[in-house]
Amino acid sequence: MKTGRFVALLGALAVAVPSAAYADGFRNYRVCGGDQFATCAAVSINVVGSNVTVRLWNLSGNSAGTWGHGSGTWAGTVFNGIGFYNTGNVSAVLGSLNVTGPAMAGSSPASWKLSNNSQVNFGVDFRMNTPGNRAMDNGIASGCAATSSFPSGVDLYSNPCTQVTGNTNDWVTFSFKITGNWNPNNSDIVIRGLNGPTGPGGTTECWTNDTPYGAPSNCTTITPEPVSMTLLATGLAGIGGMGAFRRRKQKQAA
Repeated sequence: MKTGRFVALLGALAVAVPSAAYADGFRNYRVCGGDQFATCAAVSINVVGSNVTVRLWNLSGNSAGTWGHGSGTWAGTVFNGIGFYNTGNVSAVLGSLNVTGPAMAGSSPASWKLSNNSQVNFGVDFRMNTPGNRAMDNGIASGCAATSSFPSGVDLYSNPCTQVTGNTNDWVTFSFKITGNWNPNNSDIVIRGLNGPTGPGGTTECWTNDTPYGAPSNCTTITPEPVSMTLLATGLAGIGGMGAFRRRKQKQAA
């Protein structure tokens, strides 16, 4: 299995690098699909204690999409929500969110907001009631789309139209805190996308497993194994190793 080989490779590299000795949970994968139209994304989730780092790359229209489907999807999709479910007894700490990432030329996107709800356990934004073009504000666009694909006056993050890299500056990064014990390998995500004025219009949601209200999954997923993703994984695992070391030192001191 590809997932098994990836985990084994990551484990071997963690042994080789002392600082990458421990992480509470790491998952890296790509998804492609949707209920209204197809969209693609690369997702990386790292959990160390109560600290979570989620990295997101909009692969809509990008040949780096899952199983090559990205090149056949509408590039003008803008992500304005990501939710996490099947997470167990976990909640987001509201007000703890920090967002960084590459901005579209001429844009100054701002931070998103955390929320806890019964459907997706906790989510980032999901501004479903924001009217008109402003629903895209601060969303994540794909660099594969022409600027005419987006309404004017909207501030957007934008990932490069390239193969996914291990350079964290190319990703949109969400850092926040949680209560509870979350292993991202046992949970699922939903990504919400909106289309610009020249696209098919409407909203799509890409669920990686059966939804909380009983609808079937509409996303295909794959765990990639390129060197760039391995470097990203070991870098995040190194952060996890330092976090575990600090926790052990604190317990010893106590």
